[in-house]
Amino acid sequence: MEQAVLRGIDSVRRDGTDRLVLPFVRDGRVVRRKYRCFDPADGQPKWTADKGGLRISWNEDCLRDETLLAQPLIITEGELDALAAIQCGYARTISAPDGAPQKPVEGPEHAKAYSWLADVRPLLAPERVAEVILATDGDEPGAALMHDLSVLLGRFRCKFLAYPKAPVAAQEALGRERCKDLGEVLQFWGQKGVVETINRAQWLQVDGVYRMSELPPLPEQRVYDIGYDRLGDHYRMRLGDFAVITGVPGLGKSTWANDLCCRVALKHGLKIGWASFEQSPQRDHRRALRSWYGIPHNPLLDVDPTDRRREGRPVHTMNPEQIAAADAWIDQQHVFIVPSEDDDVTLDWMLDRMEVAVVRHGVQVMVIDPWNEMDHSRSRDETMTEYVGRAIKALKRFAKKFQVHMIVIAHPTKSTKDADGKYRIPTLYDISDSANWYNKCDIGIIVHKDKADETTIKVQKSRYHEIIGVPGEVTMQYSKDERRFVETGSTR
Repeated sequence: MEQAVLRGIDSVRRDGTDRLVLPFVRDGRVVRRKYRCFDPADGQPKWTADKGGLRISWNEDCLRDETLLAQPLIITEGELDALAAIQCGYARTISAPDGAPQKPVEGPEHAKAYSWLADVRPLLAPERVAEVILATDGDEPGAALMHDLSVLLGRFRCKFLAYPKAPVAAQEALGRERCKDLGEVLQFWGQKGVVETINRAQWLQVDGVYRMSELPPLPEQRVYDIGYDRLGDHYRMRLGDFAVITGVPGLGKSTWANDLCCRVALKHGLKIGWASFEQSPQRDHRRALRSWYGIPHNPLLDVDPTDRRREGRPVHTMNPEQIAAADAWIDQQHVFIVPSEDDDVTLDWMLDRMEVAVVRHGVQVMVIDPWNEMDHSRSRDETMTEYVGRAIKALKRFAKKFQVHMIVIAHPTKSTKDADGKYRIPTLYDISDSANWYNKCDIGIIVHKDKADETTIKVQKSRYHEIIGVPGEVTMQYSKDERRFVETGSTR
């Protein structure tokens, strides 16, 4: 509401009905007004405008604001969508004056429909506008407007938005699955949804051969230290990557993944999404996360564990204040995907829920644990190997699109013992159903325990050694007192 008032938006009585009036301003002076009627009579238009006004983009003066030069320029199809972006913190947003054409305009650089761009061409020079986000509607006219604007402004600096799905309850009323514009994203998913949607804008594809200087900059893929000293040489967490963890069932995969994700959540503030089909969030996850957060390193715990042992008290007794602090951290940093008894947890079901977790809650690390517990429905003529390859491709595409670090925990096909009765350490090729787990992952990790007090964390594969680490292994011990794995040695 505050942003609407600042931009002169008001209500007015016009032609016997109440209307919203939106002023179009150039250099501080109103040069046109448009009126929105929310309940027009049959045959009457929703939008009208003053006759003789200048046809300019709404909020045009933001292009003249030198303090906004570091921000991308957002162009929407409608004024109310632009207001939604501005309300969520994107002040450098304008709207096309009269919506979108029904189809791409032939020769848009000379078309009257885009004369409003020609008037501000110097303000749109690449040195002033390095990045343009085309937030047009998700329909055919919106696609036509996106095409024309990318031609006029240069595809090399243009991004587009992929709108999230609308809530299931709203899809029938809308007659479609996805939100159509930023206004609907704000309506259904709030400010966080708008921010996440804009932050994940994707570059328009540009085909052909170019000089290096003509290529658009790629979005930075953030790389995070995982909080282990020695293992950090072998594994660094990069958003957009696909990681797979395997190991003999019951030998610590999930426990180590819990430690790993809690470390990056606490150290870097990353939000973790859990799809754990063998654990109950209310019981198992809460207990594990509370214990992890409530270790002696937590400044809220003022008693040393050695003192507790000496006094014969449990090491991890937490008082109500400490439990409340741990629960607040869990709510802030962790999101849980929980199927109902009637849900078939198929690949499509998972992709849909993960998208909601990312758009609505800002999840940056997603854990599927274990893969084998999902419902893997495949087409009649599709082999399991083909299905797994397709599924991994879909998960990798999701990770890239939404810039999340995707972790899949998958059991090996079978666990064999050696002559001493110990389980043989598996490899990524031993994962059930397909060698694609090794071939397609960015980083592949094996968690194995062949001694009662020693766990080996082996990075068998790393696709980008200089960026996310080199293959190698580290031995660790699980500290029940600290609810963490502690490094004890490393082997290249």
